[in-house]
Amino acid sequence: MKPASIKMFDWLFLGSLGVTLLGILLNFGTLSAQAETEFAAQGLPEMGTGMLIGALLLSLAISLGLWFLISVLRIGLARWALVLLTAWSILTTAKSLELGFDSTMAWGLLATVMTVAAIWFLFRPDARAWFAGTRGESGE
Repeated sequence: MKPASIKMFDWLFLGSLGVTLLGILLNFGTLSAQAETEFAAQGLPEMGTGMLIGALLLSLAISLGLWFLISVLRIGLARWALVLLTAWSILTTAKSLELGFDSTMAWGLLATVMTVAAIWFLFRPDARAWFAGTRGESGE
């Protein structure tokens, strides 16, 4: 049986992915225009939206893969990979804030805060004991 901390991790982490997707959907036009402008400046005008969608799908696949490794397969090393990726996200978000704050960043900040809270639950005593347990036991 999953401990309460792992269940909270599931809710917060998957919720942060939902917030990210919602933010992207609500701001897709703006994000797509920015991507098109940046790629046009590099001589690749038609690639902006495609690269945006590709990056979103890759990011979602990595995030869901990490969630699966952590929450289903109980691989403790994966939580450290999540910590590193989240730390990188915090650094890049802080750097982006220097350029100004807009509505697209609000969604990203909320998702980052939710991810940090989710990670906190991975290191609580009941979660550490769960990771230390036998992987063949029921993960539900």
